[in-house]
Amino acid sequence: MSILKRLKSMVVPDTAEGVRYECADCGERVEESIDVCPSCGSEEFVERESFEMRPG
Repeated sequence: MSILKRLKSMVVPDTAEGVRYECADCGERVEESIDVCPSCGSEEFVERESFEMRPG
């Protein structure tokens, strides 16, 4: 495991929502940044959900 992954696992719990992306054309939601939408082939994505890494 890399140092960055180890640090991330200590700072950000597995239950955190993280960032979600949505295709700008068809609305398909994906959890990781990809180049081409699996549903329609579009290359346009919009960030829809994320979390702040600071205490509330």
